[in-house]
Amino acid sequence: MTRVAVVGGGLAGLAAAYRLHRLGLEPVVLEAGSTFGGKVQTEIADGLILEQGPDSFLVRKPEAVELVRELGMADDLVPLGRGGSGSAIYAHGRLHPIPPGLMLGLPTEVWPILRSQLLSPWGKLRAAADFVLPRDRGEGDQPLGQLVARRLGREVLDRLVAPLLTGIYAGDPWSMSTEATFPQLLELERDARSLVLGAREIRRKAPRPAGPPGPMFMTMRSGLGQIIAGLEAALPAASLRPGSPVTDLQPDGSGYRLTIAGGEELMAEGVILAVPAPAAGQLLRDIAPQAAAQLFAVPYASLAVAQLAYRPGDVPQLKGSGFLVDRAAGLSITACTYVVNKWPHESPGSVLLRCYLGRAGEDPLRDDDESLLNAVRRDIGTVLGVRVEPWLQRLYRWPAGMPQYTVGHVGRMAAVADSLSRVPALAVAGAAYRGVGMPDVVRQANQAAAAIAGVLAGEASEEESPRTN
Repeated sequence: MTRVAVVGGGLAGLAAAYRLHRLGLEPVVLEAGSTFGGKVQTEIADGLILEQGPDSFLVRKPEAVELVRELGMADDLVPLGRGGSGSAIYAHGRLHPIPPGLMLGLPTEVWPILRSQLLSPWGKLRAAADFVLPRDRGEGDQPLGQLVARRLGREVLDRLVAPLLTGIYAGDPWSMSTEATFPQLLELERDARSLVLGAREIRRKAPRPAGPPGPMFMTMRSGLGQIIAGLEAALPAASLRPGSPVTDLQPDGSGYRLTIAGGEELMAEGVILAVPAPAAGQLLRDIAPQAAAQLFAVPYASLAVAQLAYRPGDVPQLKGSGFLVDRAAGLSITACTYVVNKWPHESPGSVLLRCYLGRAGEDPLRDDDESLLNAVRRDIGTVLGVRVEPWLQRLYRWPAGMPQYTVGHVGRMAAVADSLSRVPALAVAGAAYRGVGMPDVVRQANQAAAAIAGVLAGEASEEESPRTN
């Protein structure tokens, strides 16, 4: 058995430790906080399932579903509720249904855009210029906002694409990396006659399932915290060490010496850093200074999640999964999920709404909880006409909670990988690197664990075989 230190006990760290354990290694998870799971946290209150961070995962990327099945919890997977399809954008003082046929945030059908009141007549005319503008043969990354505005105009960017991007990344489209988030758009602008026609062709050629289409998103019957509990249960109790912040990491002989706050030292043959990029950079400053410099350059946005529960008669009939907010609308929230429609099992006997605050360039956490909840309730009143107080409300704060994939992110992560390739048996994993969704994080954890196991197995084989000159 080989000891591998996993620094960070969020989803990435626990999934990496689980994979190491399955590969026959001995992981030790060193978590600075008192609990595991990172931003994947679920509160159960008065029969409601309240997600503090993410509320579901994408099924098209299989890693999260596969992990759930490995943990023996496949029967607890819950697909998106029947009433949770379709969403809207709040702009011009009202909700506008998002036009159907979008792909990568771009329209692939003309008539839904022409019928929508989300864009002005000039905005629709400007979007049509995409069909006649010349291709851009440029190489390299660029801001996503710049690309979309150049091809389709500012209205499509501001009123359609930007709200979608904020909902996914809490990002600023004018600094967001196209290469790291939607690399297909770079290919479309380079190779297709227009973004719209290129996106339509991709959609047309996409393989169609033989039977009825499956759900796009899934969650767990007891909330996503069930996955964290399953990972903890699958690992030896002695391998889980909460309240163990790592303050220093140094090479020592053929392995590493980790210093834990309070002075304790732990020796490990391999290390996986599953912490935010700045924390990883701090630990790598002596071992891999080039990687550390790149990790310090990853910015973060602070977020807050508010949960409001109302009596059924206090809220008008809600259609779809929720709404996104046009930044020009002047609201505090950036989006609202109708949990009662998306995940009815989480909202028994109540109308549960989940609202988001925060985007790149803003800091919602400068205000106290009461001020933030007042702002959320005021926005819900403005958009949905709700005038009563919720019978339950919660606010969850996530300072520096969302990494931002700014222009050049892919190159920075390639430089990190190159730097770490010269450091034996050390890897990184998590939302800051190559994907922010739960399946992306699990994939990175699996890859990090496999890489460490491969290095250590190779070292063991070399030690067992005779050396020749």
